[in-house]
Amino acid sequence: MTLESTTSGARSLRVLIVEDETLIGLHLQGVLRDLGHSVSGIAPSLRTALAVAAGTPTDLAIVDVGLVGDGGDGIDTAAALLERHGIPSLLMTGASFEELGDRIGDAKPLGLLAKPYTEDDVAKALGGAFEKLADARA
Repeated sequence: MTLESTTSGARSLRVLIVEDETLIGLHLQGVLRDLGHSVSGIAPSLRTALAVAAGTPTDLAIVDVGLVGDGGDGIDTAAALLERHGIPSLLMTGASFEELGDRIGDAKPLGLLAKPYTEDDVAKALGGAFEKLADARA
């Protein structure tokens, strides 16, 4: 799959946003919709993310690493979504993979979306995730 097929609507993703800052979550929702994707939900915590994932078809989660709240941080959330529902994640953070340390391996992320991000950054991160998903399924 290519990024062009994604943004043109030939194949759109159903994305779960896991972000505890409401304005950031709503902004990302708008960006994803502008790129031709749908949002399966915006969850402010690990527990809410798992509840949304259990009841709503979701292809990919974009998870804020700095998530605070009910049940765990963003790495815990990404790992739980993958383990319990088979939903892979992009991790959203201002840090690098190296700065996140060894725990990042628990989440098995498809990539990193650096904050602050632009619409183009989101499109590129989703394109990279698409390629990894396609390779894994081939």
